[in-house]
Amino acid sequence: MKYRIVCGCIFSWLLSLPLYSQEKNLLEELNVTETSKSEQVVSTFKSTRLVLGSTTVQLAPGELQFRVSHLFGPMSEGIQELYGLDQIFNVDIALDYGINQWFSVGLARSSDYDKTLQSNVQFAILKQTTSDNEFSLSYVGGVNVRTRKYDVDRDFVDRMEYEHQLLLSRKFTHGFSAQLTPGWVYLNRVPTTVHPHSLWYTALGVSYAVTPSTTINGEYTYTFPTFDDKLYDAGKNVLSVGVDIETGGHVFQVFVSNATRLQSSGYVAQWNNNVFFNGDIHLGFSIMRSFGL
Repeated sequence: MKYRIVCGCIFSWLLSLPLYSQEKNLLEELNVTETSKSEQVVSTFKSTRLVLGSTTVQLAPGELQFRVSHLFGPMSEGIQELYGLDQIFNVDIALDYGINQWFSVGLARSSDYDKTLQSNVQFAILKQTTSDNEFSLSYVGGVNVRTRKYDVDRDFVDRMEYEHQLLLSRKFTHGFSAQLTPGWVYLNRVPTTVHPHSLWYTALGVSYAVTPSTTINGEYTYTFPTFDDKLYDAGKNVLSVGVDIETGGHVFQVFVSNATRLQSSGYVAQWNNNVFFNGDIHLGFSIMRSFGL
């Protein structure tokens, strides 16, 4: 008899667990909903990339983003090279992962001349909300390694590059957003003794929503003239214009730019950049796909 009573109590307790769990989850959802109503985070841009540069968009916890970017040859070469489409100047393949709602890490590899392997971290310091914060602020930093096998042996330290950026963005209206990105790049090895190792720059980016799924983006990167006067060329500062199209879990970007590198440590240095208003521009595109892990 005692055995039946004990079993009955245990069985009743087990039956109550799903109901208790459902009630608890419902209360948690109500609390989250109430919080999101008062402090909803503003979606400033379509993706983690504006055109070439990073944005303050932070990956969700457990979100893995795969990105592939292509940069074609100069459009100025005309129909002979199908306006650059016959040449692939650069391919950049990247994986980024959201650790939590404030922190993400990434790894990428570029097919440029130096075969650059890139690592990065992104930390969200502030996020623009509908009630409190007026802007978003993030830090992005990374260490790059040039993996190419050169004709002359190079020490490992000579292959390294360092990047630091502060990203300040704001969504001003339902359709218009802007971002200011001051940054610093340090290159352990440069082509000549007159090229600087340390480079300061700032980037200004804007985005305008044409439709709920389509935006037009512009980005200009100004490298401060720390070069020798004969080397620095303001016309080689990078100007990029593109369109974002969001389709479900994909973001497709198509753009034109006078850059020949896809990572900031490459195009900030101006070594291979073309002059935008001379018509020496390149067509490129990026595809981003996110997975929940």
